[in-house]
Amino acid sequence: MKISMFTKLAGAAVAGTAMAFLVLWPMAGANGGIVGGGYIGSEACSDCHKKHYESWSNNSRKAKSWESINRMREDDGDGGLTDEEIKECYQCHTTGYGQETGFVNETETPGLKNVGCEACHGPGRLHTETMEKAHIVKTPTIELCAKCHEQKDEDNIGKVRPFRYKKVIYAGAH
Repeated sequence: MKISMFTKLAGAAVAGTAMAFLVLWPMAGANGGIVGGGYIGSEACSDCHKKHYESWSNNSRKAKSWESINRMREDDGDGGLTDEEIKECYQCHTTGYGQETGFVNETETPGLKNVGCEACHGPGRLHTETMEKAHIVKTPTIELCAKCHEQKDEDNIGKVRPFRYKKVIYAGAH
């Protein structure tokens, strides 16, 4: 049986499309899988990125962002924040809140309760499994930082202010 060139090319195209789907599907996002394979917490990064992890743990305010949330919960004469208002803080002060496999609460996802590696570099499960640089955000963009750091006071319930992140991102925020 002789197979035409067209049939061979069509077969290769179908096989290539199927392979691309299998490889890219986990990174497709909310409608087609979990970007980066899912969140796993910053501690998983420490094996290969020990220097950055230690610097972040010891020096970054992000590593202790849950403490900020708890302070906002406290009644310091202004009533503190309600549970619903606190949940608004989670978007910027935890890792992956509102996303599949992201922060849920301190009990269920304690490794994501602070702003960790994956808040800037994306979900890391696929990267840790494959060690492929293509499965992680190497250098976060200013646009990514701006999602949390350029909000106006009224977006932050008047209690927190954005910080100047541009110098930090160019210096390496670890």
